[in-house]
Amino acid sequence: MKFFLLSSILVAAFFLSGCNTNINSANLNEQSQRLMAGATFMRSDDAGLTWKPKMKIDDKKSITGIDVLSMAINPLDPDNIYIGTKANGIFETLDGGETWRQVPFADRVYGLAFDPFNPNVIYGSGVFEGRAKLFRCAQKDMCMNQQLEWDEIYTEPSEGTVISSLAIDPANPQAVYLGTSRGVMLKLSSGERGWLDLKEMNGPIVGIVFNHADSNNIFFAVFERGIFETKDGGVTAEDVTRSMGTAMNTSMVYSIATDINSPGVVYVGTGNGIFQRRPDGSWVELNIIESSRAYPIRAIAVNPNDSRQIIYSSAKAIYKSNDGGVTWSTFQLDTTKEIGVLRFDPKNPQRIFAGLRKF
Repeated sequence: MKFFLLSSILVAAFFLSGCNTNINSANLNEQSQRLMAGATFMRSDDAGLTWKPKMKIDDKKSITGIDVLSMAINPLDPDNIYIGTKANGIFETLDGGETWRQVPFADRVYGLAFDPFNPNVIYGSGVFEGRAKLFRCAQKDMCMNQQLEWDEIYTEPSEGTVISSLAIDPANPQAVYLGTSRGVMLKLSSGERGWLDLKEMNGPIVGIVFNHADSNNIFFAVFERGIFETKDGGVTAEDVTRSMGTAMNTSMVYSIATDINSPGVVYVGTGNGIFQRRPDGSWVELNIIESSRAYPIRAIAVNPNDSRQIIYSSAKAIYKSNDGGVTWSTFQLDTTKEIGVLRFDPKNPQRIFAGLRKF
């Protein structure tokens, strides 16, 4: 079935701005502070020491008003980034965030993913006419240039559910995993219609990550509930939350990330800190800044070239370690929103991208 997403489904007025772009020395600092306060996408060019908002569409428009739910970086061209939003479809940048353009799409785009072997293929989840759906585009330029043709390859049977997570097997792009807000895990394993219904979990599935040494070893983060692990591509799955320890709120899971350079290493952000899963299957708690434990760890990322560099967000601050979590530096966020997505540039880890939203 070919599915055509029309620009009329989007509410575009949120980013329109008629501000005068002439900036003098008297109002430069005030305007800079105002821009940071409304930040929805930020970029660091110095490995997380400083951050700048990057939200320009053109001289009169910006993406200030959006909520970023997901992010996908083109593996061959990291300047090419897509962000999925809560109510305004997808936005694309071709220059690392300096300028953006809108891609008409469904709402509540919690999932965006490139085919790891062919970045001309992209998947996006969203809600269209009340139903959660997964779309696939095999000709990226056509879809992103607003010819608007996407293939619908999955739909929920009723309203009220969202596809809360999406991931593609890094070793086998034919294997696509979906998690829903009702805790249903699905796997596309044989062509565009071959969906398998995997284990049903007890809450919204908000993250799916792979052991890059064995992509049948997968970890599912269940919102405010815990972590499930499968070693056979989802045929069976075990609740491994208790093995994380007995600290208060270890089951209050908010985020998950993997270390692609260390097989089996996974990081889980909770309501009471960060836990690291070691290659032998054991878990340890990281010694993070104590004050950040009072807030949910919304996002975590690990440098793809250096496992010692870990970054996470908590409330209105960003924390970064260069020594595997022994010590941390901090950056204050003077924003109205919080970071929900953190990603390293896969080719230049000095660049880090952040998507912000209201929680």
